[in-house]
Amino acid sequence: MSFRPRATVHLSHIVANWQAIDQLHPGATTAAVVKANGYGLGAARVSDALSKAGCSTFFVAHVEEGVMVRRTLGQARRIFVLNGPAAGDMRSYREASLTPVLSSAEQVDLWTRGGRGPCALHFDTGINRLGLPPAMIETHLDALKKLQPVLVMSHLACADEPDHPANQTQLDRFTRIVEAFPDTPASLANSAGCYLGPDYAFDLTRPGIALYGGSDAPGHVALSPGVTLDARIISVFRARAGDTVGYGATHRLEEDRMLATVALGYADGMPRAGSNALIGYLDGAPCPVLGRISMDLITIDVSKAQAAAKTGARVEFLGAHAKLEQQAARAGTLGYELLTGLSNRVERFYV
Repeated sequence: MSFRPRATVHLSHIVANWQAIDQLHPGATTAAVVKANGYGLGAARVSDALSKAGCSTFFVAHVEEGVMVRRTLGQARRIFVLNGPAAGDMRSYREASLTPVLSSAEQVDLWTRGGRGPCALHFDTGINRLGLPPAMIETHLDALKKLQPVLVMSHLACADEPDHPANQTQLDRFTRIVEAFPDTPASLANSAGCYLGPDYAFDLTRPGIALYGGSDAPGHVALSPGVTLDARIISVFRARAGDTVGYGATHRLEEDRMLATVALGYADGMPRAGSNALIGYLDGAPCPVLGRISMDLITIDVSKAQAAAKTGARVEFLGAHAKLEQQAARAGTLGYELLTGLSNRVERFYV
């Protein structure tokens, strides 16, 4: 019996989540964002499952990610590289048939001089992170059109707040940009943007975290957890009222409790910020984390699950009970960080 923590990746759930997002906008293509190694769950396996389900367009962040996904999918699918090209990347783009997303004047110049094949143009409509300035529509439109872009896109800053005025502002700005490229497909919506209504869908949507069971989806969109993270109990013991738990003695017991120590810690990706906050689930019963999370170990209160609390029993920290965004909120972070933070020490199993 191994005490190594386990991440069970539910490929069928990820496919079902993609299909649920796809049904929201029947007139648009639904892509899949598989950057950061498929949000920590394995880009090759995730991309292959989605491709077999009918997904034809994929987004990664770096050219190396694109090369790996291309090896998995063959030549039939489109792969966009969000961070765009650097001077040394041209051969990789050509050989792997990758499509760069151009987000700066320097990248436009680089691709104009040395690029071959299709590209996408990313305009900044208000996030002030990456993107061509909209003013280039006035000053460089002919040059941009000569690149024959296959996609014009932007990125929403506040889509997870549906009533935020920035959403409408960005939509208006992007609509004006799209009008300058009447024959080019357009894309604005990320995961949360897919929930903002048909005006935000344009020709292609780009769900990411939603595919893996994250994002605060509205009630009519049923998403399933993309991964179950669990770890085995190493020891079970009784602690007395007045005892403290863990480094720094940050939790003091007010009464006698049954505790268990689990083989999971921040070296596996469970953030230390979740100390005294996260909840594990043993046989479906909530077991609060007590004390600080350490590198390899977490102590939980198993008083409500004593019958199941045995050495070797598995405790769920992400999954059907330990919901991704709820656990992330307890740790003061986002589901993105919990997924992409899962370390190589966590074994991945695919079902």
